[in-house]
Amino acid sequence: MKDNNAFALKMNKDGELLLENSDDAVKAKYKPDSLLLCAPVSYLLMLFCVVIDIAFFYSLFERISHDSPEMIRLQVAGLAFAADIVAAFAGILAKKISQGLSHHKFNLALLLAVPIFALIINGVLRFSTMSLSSPEGTVDATAIALTIIAIATPVFTSVGNFAISFELYNPLAKQLCREEIALNELQNRIRRLEAIQDECDSFNSSQIQDADHQHLINAKKDLINDSLTLLADMRVQLMEQLGDPTSTNVLSKSRSDELFDRLGRELAALAAASGEKTALPAIDKDVPTKNHVVNFSEAV
Repeated sequence: MKDNNAFALKMNKDGELLLENSDDAVKAKYKPDSLLLCAPVSYLLMLFCVVIDIAFFYSLFERISHDSPEMIRLQVAGLAFAADIVAAFAGILAKKISQGLSHHKFNLALLLAVPIFALIINGVLRFSTMSLSSPEGTVDATAIALTIIAIATPVFTSVGNFAISFELYNPLAKQLCREEIALNELQNRIRRLEAIQDECDSFNSSQIQDADHQHLINAKKDLINDSLTLLADMRVQLMEQLGDPTSTNVLSKSRSDELFDRLGRELAALAAASGEKTALPAIDKDVPTKNHVVNFSEAV
C-alpha cells in the first residue's frame, strides 16, 4: 500500500538530491473537490445530454421527413451539434470571459445564438406537427404533454451542457498551476546558482595560488623521497656485487661510498630547497640491509 505522506529523493545528473514528484503537491491544490467536477464524470454527463437530444430529434425527423435514413441521421446530427456541442463551446468561452482571459463577447453571442435558434426550430416543428384533437373529438392532452416534454427537454440538456462546460473548464486555475510549477523550478535554479556563486567566492585567487604552491611542494617531496628510496636500493645492490668474490666490477668499496655520499648530499640539498626537511634513510655502509648478503669485509 502506498503511503501518501511519504516522500522520496532522487539524484539528478549533476549529483543533486531532489524531491521526487515535487509537482504533485502543487497539482493537488487545483484538483476539484467534487466527483461531479472531475473530467471523466463531466464528459459522461455531457455525452448523456447529447444522446437524449439525438433521441428526441430523431423521433421528430422520422415523423416529418420523407428523406432517406442517411439524410435523416445527418439532419439529427446537425441539430444535436447546434443544440449541445456549440452550447458546450459557448460555456468554455463564457468562462474565459468571466475570468478576464478573453474579451470576445461577440463570438460568445454568436455561439449562444446557434443553440437558441436550434431549440426554436425544434419548438416550431413540434408545435406545427402536434395533433390537438384525439380520434374521439376531444382535446388530445397526451399529445400536448408529449410535445411540451419534447420541446423542454432539449432546452434543459443544452443549458446543462453549457453549465457543465462552464464549471469544468477553468483556464485560470490551469494557468496558475503551470506558473507555480515554473516558479518552483526557477527557484531551484536560482538556489543552484547561488550555491555555485558561494562556492566560487570562497576560493579567491590568493587561496588558489597557495593551494597550487602547496601542491607543487608536495610533489617535490614525493619525488625526492622516491629518489632516496631508489638510492638506498642501489646502495644495497652495489654492496652485494662488491661482496661477491666472483664479481668482475672495477669499483672499490671506498669509491662507491664516495659516490653514494655525494648523491645523498645533493638529494638533501634538494629536500632543503623544497621547503621541508626530508630525512635521509640511515643505511650502514658495511652491513647490507637485505638477507643472505655477504659482508664486504668478510668477502675480502
